[in-house]
Amino acid sequence: MQRHSHRKQWTWALGWPARVAIVIVAIVAVGATLVARQAPTAFAASHQYDEFWGNSTAPAFASWTSNGVTASAHAGATTLQLTPSKTALTCASGDIDGGAASFDSASGLCAGTDPMAPGSYGNGLNYYNGGSFYFGTFLSPVHTTAAPINHVIASWNATTPDGTWMEIHIRVLQGQGWTHWYILPIWASDFSAIHRHSVNGQGDTSGGVATDTFYTKPGQVASAYQLGLTLFSTSSNLSPSVRSIGAIASYDGSQFQSMPADPSVWGTNLPVPQRSQMLPQYQGLGYGGGGEVWCSPTSTSMVMAYWSNVLGQSDLNQTVPAAAQGTYDFAYGGTGNWPFNTAYAASYGLTSFVTRMTSMSQVEQWIKAGVPIVISVAFNNGQLPGEPVKNSPGHLMVIRGFTSTGDVITNDPAAATDAQVQIVYNRSDLETVWQTSSNGTAYVIYPQGWATPTVDAAGSW
Repeated sequence: MQRHSHRKQWTWALGWPARVAIVIVAIVAVGATLVARQAPTAFAASHQYDEFWGNSTAPAFASWTSNGVTASAHAGATTLQLTPSKTALTCASGDIDGGAASFDSASGLCAGTDPMAPGSYGNGLNYYNGGSFYFGTFLSPVHTTAAPINHVIASWNATTPDGTWMEIHIRVLQGQGWTHWYILPIWASDFSAIHRHSVNGQGDTSGGVATDTFYTKPGQVASAYQLGLTLFSTSSNLSPSVRSIGAIASYDGSQFQSMPADPSVWGTNLPVPQRSQMLPQYQGLGYGGGGEVWCSPTSTSMVMAYWSNVLGQSDLNQTVPAAAQGTYDFAYGGTGNWPFNTAYAASYGLTSFVTRMTSMSQVEQWIKAGVPIVISVAFNNGQLPGEPVKNSPGHLMVIRGFTSTGDVITNDPAAATDAQVQIVYNRSDLETVWQTSSNGTAYVIYPQGWATPTVDAAGSW
């Protein structure tokens, strides 16, 4: 069940940018404007605060700073791709976590080398591809939050053709000063060039990264953050394609926003296919070992199978082992990396993101829209009556609907068989273990262009 088991520690405190100095005047101007317009407001230190920031349109990406990566429209969508430049790009070692970097005039892109020797990362793996590659970067504007924050989880929708991959960095504003750039997970949908992984061991006096989540040190908060995207390719003629980049920033408190329930949704039970993570045939297949550690990819695969049936699109119906392979994080040896799961679903063309919600009432709005939601919970004996495994330090399940009295209908992959997966939980019990364990973390996965809720967002989307 564990979401973050077997974390390995790697010491990386390298920053993104020498090149930030090149664009600092523009960034300071943008940052000053945002700070003046949207200064953090007073808040109660015990209250949960969530603020989602999504970028997926040409106007949104127009505010980012390009360095070998540009946004282009195709078939009604905007994508980010490597784009050769006729003039020299700023190619910094910090953009590639310490590897050698220089401008390659023949390709018009930055050229880099892996920061670690081949086979020296972790259990005989490479940090990137163990050799040389091309890369470009894309720098977000400063995003000032409406209240102080202490956690940020970034997620993305992208396709990575063979030989390509991507990476996101983050820095935050604490008081009057910026932290260095922290490294968020390094992603590719296959193993043709790299083995996707998070980078732990980044804790310092300002904050750190716990697998997929940036956090400030206890007692510290941030008022703004900035994201940096690096796209990689082993060929100057290939590029990843990124459709969206989002981040859920939050102040994680013990008090959660209360919202009125929506009884109009009660009695809705979406036909999400039932899949157990516990089937004996999953044992020994690798990627964490199968069984109780596969709750996240099992939940993701159930939602994808649901959309496969709704859309009549067979390629969305991926098996549980295939989803485990497609979400596996080689740094901590598990499949529970939150943005790796949403990125996996997005690699099949779906729209998906990680967020945090504070109420089952918000989930009701998604169920009303026909969208099942994956939630992350943890619980001890007696906290979630009816749960097959009784206690878990980290578990994911699908919310598929609500009973006629407002209790929650789930597909809980902890059940022993597929037939037993549909389980009804008391609304208050499930909401409590969801909020107190993961501060309402959820996967939202739906087709591009699908009508999404317009009420009760409360900063979650």
